[in-house]
Amino acid sequence: MGEISKKRGEFGEDVVEKLLNLIGWEGLLVGREIECFKPIEHTISTKNRKDHGVDFVYQYDCPLFNDTQNFVLISSKINDSYPSNPTNKFKSHLTDIAFAIDCFKKSSLRSKLKNQYARYESRQFGVIFWIDNKSSYNDIIDRLTDFKIPDKLEFETVLLVDNKRADFIFDSIAHAKNSFPQAQVEFLHPATGYNTTAKARIASSHILPVQYINSSILPIKIIDGIQEILIINCIDDFEEDSLKKLISLSQKLTENWAQKVYILFPSYNIDLNKDTVDDVKLAFKDQRFVSKVTVSTYNPNFRNVEQLR
Repeated sequence: MGEISKKRGEFGEDVVEKLLNLIGWEGLLVGREIECFKPIEHTISTKNRKDHGVDFVYQYDCPLFNDTQNFVLISSKINDSYPSNPTNKFKSHLTDIAFAIDCFKKSSLRSKLKNQYARYESRQFGVIFWIDNKSSYNDIIDRLTDFKIPDKLEFETVLLVDNKRADFIFDSIAHAKNSFPQAQVEFLHPATGYNTTAKARIASSHILPVQYINSSILPIKIIDGIQEILIINCIDDFEEDSLKKLISLSQKLTENWAQKVYILFPSYNIDLNKDTVDDVKLAFKDQRFVSKVTVSTYNPNFRNVEQLR
């Protein structure tokens, strides 16, 4: 049983590492032990804790906030299947990574990695990849609506990536790269009000900011020669109201730099949905911009084989 658990854990770590590399998180620190500074409060069963095992540690300069270094502690959890009620199990996963983040702030590892430039601030994030092989459902997050964070936990941000979010990230990026095999595929870094300094501003890069790792929308920038293209991928199925919001968002994000805009859903049927798309487009005043917008899918099949060209 222990050997099976070990193999499953190694498989999960391998899957997560490949997905992290896909979003530009390279140079990961793997399998680090972080000294526990609160052995009684962070106790395991009846034993005082000595350290916290973390699957991956990643750090990078945040493109959304000037002079900010992000530290990300990543935990991979893999099961044969999700529990019918995931609340208690998620509470355990959350507690584990929250305790690790708490001690990481005081650790020698953080001191070693921290940018010493005086103006730099730092933020700590946790990411839980909770994935499985054969569940009857894929969306853990929708089943945690009544979840309450225990009072004893203190952390800045912990993000959960389940099967549905992992599929979304993989499918969106794979489709963009397959559609534009010779182009540069980057993640868009929109203006936040905290990254507007022209000297330091990075509008896009190969690194996906941690804040978007479980987002329902994934904006990708394609640089194909002299042509620049915006792709907005949406995790939810095609709906008229969603399309209106995404066209407005794409207009704001492009700031007139995109020659083409693609808004992609997991499912889209041109025969059933085209009239709705045309009606939505007509409602926008800037028809010159709207003429650049194409609605399609990042999961093409024989009913929707339109190419992104």
